[in-house]
Parts: sequence; C-alpha cells; structure tokens
Amino acid sequence: MLKWQQALNQNILLNSKETQKAFQKYKLNNGEEFTYGYGWHLKDISGIPDREHGGSIFGFKSMGVYIPGEDIYVVGFSNCDCHSPTEVTRNIAKAALIEFKTSAKMPQK
Repeated sequence: MLKWQQALNQNILLNSKETQKAFQKYKLNNGEEFTYGYGWHLKDISGIPDREHGGSIFGFKSMGVYIPGEDIYVVGFSNCDCHSPTEVTRNIAKAALIEFKTSAKMPQK
C-alpha cells in the first residue's frame, strides 16, 4: 500500500495533470461542492486536507488516509464485514498529525 501511495505521489501511475484532477473537488451543476475526486474522498482532519479511499470484498474491508501536507499515510484493514476500519484509521491519522505538529514545535536536542 505504501508503494502504491508513493507511486501516486511521484506521478508514476498518473501524470501530474491527471493526478491533479483525481485530487480536486468539483462543483455540481447546482453549485454545491462535491468532495469526491476520481476515487478518493477529499476531506480534512483538524482542518488539514486529507485523501481517503476504502474498499471491501467478501469479508474484508480497508481504508487508507493520506495527509499530503505532512506526508502521513495510515492504512487500516479488517477481516470482517462487521466493522469498517474507517473511524479507527482516521483516528490514528489524527493522532499522528497531532504528534507530528507537536514534535515539530519542540526544540531539537
């Protein structure tokens, strides 16, 4: 999954023009903003933009959350149709973001 995310970041899977299209929000005909790019939900965590993509197949679910501004990537997997890993994956990404922001403010020894 990390290799997939790195390939997206490095424009290996899509050229930069197509990557930009995939990760932008669009306006519907009624003027409402649509927060779904080409396969990714475009949301935010604590006001920081993120990209989210999940999937499922026969008893398995997954969720990936990428925070491009901080290069934080968290992936959650579940081997059960009963629970989606979305909430826990977002919570881990949020905790990592808080830790990253906190450690960036601390003086280095």
